[in-house]
Amino acid sequence: MVLSAAAGLGLALVPVASADPVQTVAYTSEDGAWPLEGSARYSAPGDEIAVWERDGVLKIDVQSGLKDLRVELSAPAGEALHTGTYTGARFRGQSDPALSTPGIFVVSTYFGCGDDYADFTISRLDKDADGRTTGVDATFVQHCGSPDGPATRGEVHFTA
Repeated sequence: MVLSAAAGLGLALVPVASADPVQTVAYTSEDGAWPLEGSARYSAPGDEIAVWERDGVLKIDVQSGLKDLRVELSAPAGEALHTGTYTGARFRGQSDPALSTPGIFVVSTYFGCGDDYADFTISRLDKDADGRTTGVDATFVQHCGSPDGPATRGEVHFTA
């Protein structure tokens, strides 16, 4: 926000568009959560963040030094991914067909969980005229091994 004075009217707040794209990924894991542990926050340009959609799967990639992170989110079979809350998501491997439930895939530096339970919300999903993903705001809660297992809570904010 920029403060500007209007003649005789005092101060007004005027929003100013940012020329810099927003690209952040962050998570916090409870003790015992897998495959993400502890907490981390990544942001461009220091960290490389890429977001795209392929075959109905939203892919979020982070490269930070020697650390890699990928989160994939998908709608149930027969549905297009859209804004909204998806509950009861289960593990969906990278080459697996769509599931009857929403899907999630989380991997960090080659380690993943093959028994995911998750909920996620996509609050913004922008695409350009060619259908390429240009903006995403999403949150997720992922458990490995059981729906009551230790949780990882994450968020993605991306504007190309």
